[in-house]
Amino acid sequence: MRPTLSFHLQTIPNVPAIRQLYELDGEIGEADVADFVLQRCRAQSGTDFIPFHLHRVVAIAGVLQQDGHTRLVQRLAVDAGDEAAMLADWLALLRDSRAQLISWDGSRLDLPVLLHRALALGLQLPEQLRAGRTPDAHCALSEILSGGHAELATPLGELARLCGLPGEAELNGPRRWELYRAGNADALAEHNVRQAASCHLLWLRQQWVEGALTPATHQACRQSLRAVIAAQPEPHWRGWLAEWREEAAQGD
Repeated sequence: MRPTLSFHLQTIPNVPAIRQLYELDGEIGEADVADFVLQRCRAQSGTDFIPFHLHRVVAIAGVLQQDGHTRLVQRLAVDAGDEAAMLADWLALLRDSRAQLISWDGSRLDLPVLLHRALALGLQLPEQLRAGRTPDAHCALSEILSGGHAELATPLGELARLCGLPGEAELNGPRRWELYRAGNADALAEHNVRQAASCHLLWLRQQWVEGALTPATHQACRQSLRAVIAAQPEPHWRGWLAEWREEAAQGD
C-alpha cells in the first residue's frame, strides 16, 4: 500500500493577525478581538466561518500508515509562538513519508488554512501541498462520497456511527475558541486526534467497499490501528474504543 496520512486540524481566530489587519487597539482583550471578527463574518456571510488567513492552527493530528505499520501523530501549539515549530515538524513528516493525504473535508478548511499559514510563517511545503501537485496527492473523502456537492456533505461523526465506527460531532469555531480561552487546549487536541482516527477508519472502509483493499488487508489495517489506540495511556480513548462496533458487525 502507498503510505497514507489521514489528518485533521483545529483552529482558532488569529488574534494578532486580526489586530494588525483591522488596526485594533492593543488594549482590546483577546475575547473582544475574536468576537469582533466573528460578528463581522456573521454580518457578511451569515456564518461563523472565518476567512482562511485569519485562522491560527492550535492542533494537528494524523494516522500515518506506512510499510505495514500504523502510527498516531499529534501536535499541540498552546501559544502562538509554538505554531510555526508545530507545523514545520508536521510538514517535515509529510515530506519524509511521501504519504498521500487523506481528510474528511480538507479542501474546504484544512488544506487552505495550511497553505495560508505556511506562506505567512515562511514554511517550505512538501510536494503533496505544492501548486501543480498530482490529483491523488490529497483525497477529501466527503467530496468523493457527496459527488462533489460540498453543501450536501455528511458530517464525519454521523457517517462513522452509521458504519459502526466511533464518531463525534465536529466542534464549530466559537466552541473551539471557547475551549481554548478556558485553558482546555488539551481537549481540542484530544478531539482532533479522535477525528483523524475516525476519518482513517472511514477511508479504509471506503477503499474496501470499492475493492481497492482486500477484506484481509482491510481487517489488518483496522486491527493495527486498534492495537495502537489500545496502547495509548490517555483515558479519552477508552470511550472511543467502546463505540467501535464494526469489528463485531463483520464477525472479526
